[in-house]
Amino acid sequence: MTASFPKSSILQPLLDAKLKRNPLWMALFGLLLGLSAPGYSQWWLAWLAIAPALLWAYQCPTFKQRAWGGFWFGFCFQAVYCLWFFDLHPLTWLGFDELSSRLVTLAGWLLISTEGGLLTSLFFGLADPQKPFLWRLIGLPLAWIGLFYLLNATPLALPWGLLEYTQAGLWPMRWLASHLGGLGITLLVIFYAVLLAENLRAPKADPLKTKNSLKNLGLLCLPALLALLNTSPEPTKTTPIPLPVAIIQANLPIELIRSGRLTLDEIEPAYLQPIQKTDFPTGSLILLPEEGVVPGIVNLQAPQEHPVLKRLSHLARQKAVYIAVGVSSRAQDGQLFNSIALLSGVKKELVRFYHKRRLVPFGEYTPYQFGPLLSTTLQTFQVEYSAPYQMGQSTQPLAAGPYKLGGLVCFELIDGSYSQAYRNQGVNLLINLSNLGWFHQNPLIEAQFLAIGQLRAAESKTPLAIASNTGVSAIVSATGAILKQTRPLSPLGTNPHTPQPQVLFYSN
Repeated sequence: MTASFPKSSILQPLLDAKLKRNPLWMALFGLLLGLSAPGYSQWWLAWLAIAPALLWAYQCPTFKQRAWGGFWFGFCFQAVYCLWFFDLHPLTWLGFDELSSRLVTLAGWLLISTEGGLLTSLFFGLADPQKPFLWRLIGLPLAWIGLFYLLNATPLALPWGLLEYTQAGLWPMRWLASHLGGLGITLLVIFYAVLLAENLRAPKADPLKTKNSLKNLGLLCLPALLALLNTSPEPTKTTPIPLPVAIIQANLPIELIRSGRLTLDEIEPAYLQPIQKTDFPTGSLILLPEEGVVPGIVNLQAPQEHPVLKRLSHLARQKAVYIAVGVSSRAQDGQLFNSIALLSGVKKELVRFYHKRRLVPFGEYTPYQFGPLLSTTLQTFQVEYSAPYQMGQSTQPLAAGPYKLGGLVCFELIDGSYSQAYRNQGVNLLINLSNLGWFHQNPLIEAQFLAIGQLRAAESKTPLAIASNTGVSAIVSATGAILKQTRPLSPLGTNPHTPQPQVLFYSN
């Protein structure tokens, strides 16, 4: 004889309100949203992972409960999005021992994840089920982009994991970004999530409730429709690349670049010989990365006194081309800048400079006067701390003959206001010089950086060239389409000083 159990006793644990409100559900939804990041190839999760999180929040009657769950949603979202941060280790070349290097890397990853968690805790705290429907439908999308926009305006901002970048691989979304901007894409994604959540939770008395599931099915099929539309050819009418562009990517490791021992023995085969041996059309633009080409400091009053910059100037005149290269430069008053130097093949033209305006917090400068505290803390690890760069002030494009170039150094690519301002000045080409070698050829950060570039190009309707020391380097059209990019590089073998140069060339 078998014992029978009432169905209610079996299902009761699953239906228990406490289980439904367990914030671990929010952590799971955040993990799923994190997988929508470029590099994971699951962009469609950006459309579907937020709605169940909102349904969870709607079950919580208090702001505190919703905010607590929202924190874990955002924390896990950013944690998965930014897993590349762990490849910052090893930092032993900076003076950290093995354990300290791992602890510093972990602390940075936790900082980024916590930052995301605090933002989404406020967002879900505002998802009050007692508020009017229109408040949730309109107010919540505005709250999401408002919170991330405010963060982006602060010196502590690390605004990497933004929803619009998850859609950069879809040409229909990039087309929308060219009209609505990146924040407009995020606004649409959150609006869709709220609408889906409202339809799934609507009670029978709610006017949104339908007698059949066609409406919900139509909403759920939106990602599939986007994927289908993306298979059709992208419209080809776009702003052309104004001049032939070449990128030299040499794959020099960050440990060598920052060692202070970088010499012409490494620079010659990595950068100078590829320029010397390649026939470029007259007037071409050659891009070299942010670091690893011109060691030391360039004197802004006499830039060609630097031996490598002098060699590059000679090559520019010999080949009748323009060469843009990342340098550290010092002004007459002693201020240090992270800069782009533009060398001209025209003999009488001076070296032109663009100085980076948005610096990496704690890496290039120390916000809020935290320098002494951070320096004292790092001394316990026997590490000397220095973040010496000053912010550039000029917003003017670089002139390469008749063309205007919009300079962006590494981290500045994340700020859409820069590319938009350049567009308003009639810039013909955005150029980004970067060094992602800090993260040891991590493919996740390379995919995300390229997606950011695609969206910047589409937003500003301006073509973009990215030159990165270890990849990914690319030429991107004004619609955000990748016209050409460097191939992935294999990890360096037993000789880390051996360059693996690639010459990426594109011309209309």
